[in-house]
Amino acid sequence: MIAPTTVLHPSVSTLQQSNFFRWRGHLDREQVPPVIAIAGSRGKTSVLRAAEAIFAGASLRTATRSSGGVEIEGESQRGEISPWARALTRLRSGGLDVAFQEIDWVSVQATAAGELTYPVLAVTNLCANNDACLATPETLLARKSLARIRASLPSTAQLVLNAHDFALAGDDGEVSRRHYLVGMTPDAPMLRRHLAKGGNACYVQNHAVMIAENGMPIAVQATSDIPWFRNESVPFSVQNGLMATAIAHACGIGIAQIREGLTAYAPRAATMPGSFNVFDAGTATVIVDRPTHPWFLRTSIRGAAGLGDRRQVRVVGPMLSVSTEDMNEVGRLLGRQSGVIIMHGDWQYDRLGLFKLGVAMNDVPPVILQAADERRAIIHGLEILRDDDVLLILAENPAAAVRLVAGQVRRVAEVLQQPAGAA
Repeated sequence: MIAPTTVLHPSVSTLQQSNFFRWRGHLDREQVPPVIAIAGSRGKTSVLRAAEAIFAGASLRTATRSSGGVEIEGESQRGEISPWARALTRLRSGGLDVAFQEIDWVSVQATAAGELTYPVLAVTNLCANNDACLATPETLLARKSLARIRASLPSTAQLVLNAHDFALAGDDGEVSRRHYLVGMTPDAPMLRRHLAKGGNACYVQNHAVMIAENGMPIAVQATSDIPWFRNESVPFSVQNGLMATAIAHACGIGIAQIREGLTAYAPRAATMPGSFNVFDAGTATVIVDRPTHPWFLRTSIRGAAGLGDRRQVRVVGPMLSVSTEDMNEVGRLLGRQSGVIIMHGDWQYDRLGLFKLGVAMNDVPPVILQAADERRAIIHGLEILRDDDVLLILAENPAAAVRLVAGQVRRVAEVLQQPAGAA
């Protein structure tokens, strides 16, 4: 393991010699649009929003294109194609400084190679190193699309890759030293080799966010000073922040500006309803996420478990986006360490049977309750919350669930603050 000299507030650093406007000027000369691409199976929007906050905090003018639509300088636009065309025009004319674009694997196949010339490509994950995931049609498409994007990138483009996902490495298992590997620890095998050969990286060490350029590390900020990191209790949320940090550094943003952006950023669930959104309800915690395959569901469940010491309450619907053959494993995972599962909606008989069988496979199966629809299930879940409980909602309609929870958490907090026996 590389043991860096930790300096939280450097006055002079080789990491700060790069300059965003120098980076931007180079792109203009090469006629490469300053559009940062963010791809992956999970976490794209979370990374995009965190990166956008860092750049905006540095007084840079931004535009974004995500699953939630197009925003220009923080203002949501009507439509998508025309507003994005306007954003690209403003980028070329100097009216905007940088743009961020979520990449959908399906759309890559229909996009001309000339439109995939990104100066920075960040990839959050492919499969979480799950063999079953690697064989799915979705992953095969993702790998094909990623290869197409890589082949279209300019020679000076930089990659920002998840160091824990081996599928993102080259055929020899290595990553060029000028690219960034991002991980929760410098002891991750890919990251350790990358640092040893002087590669660029971002990781956590001694509870501090570290940036390494050419193998030379420096601390950016203590994780305890970044509120949305929640003391590292949700590792993949921290990983998203590290990805955003690496993106900013790759574009020449200074360490001090990255530090300020990370510290000031406050995730807004309304702008990314399909992400792992955390709400504080007094001493209880409510999470709105979406149904997903078992290999990604595991990380959501681990994240939820790290946010409370008592009951885990789960709200689930038919989860039609999850294949029938996965329902048994999904049931087993959701039933683990769970006190209550609240089910809602119309379930197909075979899927329901597999799900309940999976739940019953746990040593201490949870109580299963039934609600007519998602809204009633969520309200019921909120009503039974107690101190240090965690409510995980795998929402069929994440946007509606986020709005409902946002309007209810204050009432739940007030109830939990009442002394025992209070009416």
